[in-house]
Amino acid sequence: MALTIKPIKPAIYEITIKGTSPLIQHKWSNKGLNMLAMTAAERKKQPKVARNPEQDTLDATYFTPDGEYAIPLMAFKAAVISAAHKDLGIEKTLVRKSLFIPNEFPGMLAPMVCSDPILREDIVRVGQNQTDIRHRPMFEKWSVRIPLQVDEGNLSLQNVIDLITRAGFSVGIGEWRPEKGGEFGRFEVDTSVEIIVR
Repeated sequence: MALTIKPIKPAIYEITIKGTSPLIQHKWSNKGLNMLAMTAAERKKQPKVARNPEQDTLDATYFTPDGEYAIPLMAFKAAVISAAHKDLGIEKTLVRKSLFIPNEFPGMLAPMVCSDPILREDIVRVGQNQTDIRHRPMFEKWSVRIPLQVDEGNLSLQNVIDLITRAGFSVGIGEWRPEKGGEFGRFEVDTSVEIIVR
């Protein structure tokens, strides 16, 4: 009995999404990454330094190598995968193996079209029953053009648009997004910009 394997039908779409609620970013700073690499004893020995809200906010912001404000594209893909569910007729595993983001941007950071960020000061929970202050950037208006490589044998363009719409409505990206109980980082497909199919 001959084995028939369904051929892959690759296509790349360029889709623009725009924020429907402000986006709060929180990139790991070099200082934070260095602290993670330390032991608990080493961290306790670190001298305390005065907070610098402006620098902390800058450190929490994503930039392209050219210095433009940016969005990490893998966060967007994670939101789309999270929105998929077998009860909706599209399983997460199908999306994972049928939708990819081409490596067209250094560091997978796509430039945003956005308003200047606002410095936010938030009280956050750290560990068990501990709180701390975080300074992070918030973009009130934002949009980004995203390339998506799709196997059209598994997902149609309409499937992709529907997934993005659901991800933007109920999952979101960034801090305090709906997936984490917040209202920020929601988005939708910008219908005023043409979707390009390569």
